[in-house]
Amino acid sequence: MSRLAVLSASLLALAALAGPAVAGSEILGPDAAACAPGSGKDAVLLTIDGFKNRQGTVRVEMWPGTDGDFMRNHHELVAEGKPYYRATVAVPAAGAARVCVPLPGAGTYAVGAFHSPEGVRKFNFRQDGATFTRNPKMGLSKPKASEVAMRFGTGVSESHVTLNYLRGLGFRPIPAAELQTTDKR
Repeated sequence: MSRLAVLSASLLALAALAGPAVAGSEILGPDAAACAPGSGKDAVLLTIDGFKNRQGTVRVEMWPGTDGDFMRNHHELVAEGKPYYRATVAVPAAGAARVCVPLPGAGTYAVGAFHSPEGVRKFNFRQDGATFTRNPKMGLSKPKASEVAMRFGTGVSESHVTLNYLRGLGFRPIPAAELQTTDKR
């Protein structure tokens, strides 16, 4: 048997072992096509895990990665011609949420994800989850841009974040043993 035939047979066997596509592997968001291979677009494929429950929505936002612009009012940013993006999607029934965030080009940006079990836009610190690129340690106030901003190049970049929920006097990820069985990390 030739090396090519052995390699092909091995790859087919691995694919069979892998089984069906993993839940949550679908790319979500109104701009999902920007993260498709060969799209030619600049984007971040943000993978979000650690959902406390499978209810409501997850909102993803992108701001310039500077302290003066991070988490600023989006109307002001847009009026000044600065980059800002927001997408809200339903929490997937299982697995991580993979949301495509288009970028205006290579640069430094901060990206946040917010889980609202009630599906409302206003953040409720008692029940909602939050996270940012670079997974900063979170207290009761927003992190600094320097703790969350990342440099993204051209093409599609990837970032993986874990949601934090109010636990005691700060925000922390839910321990894996306490997550719903459909979201074990």
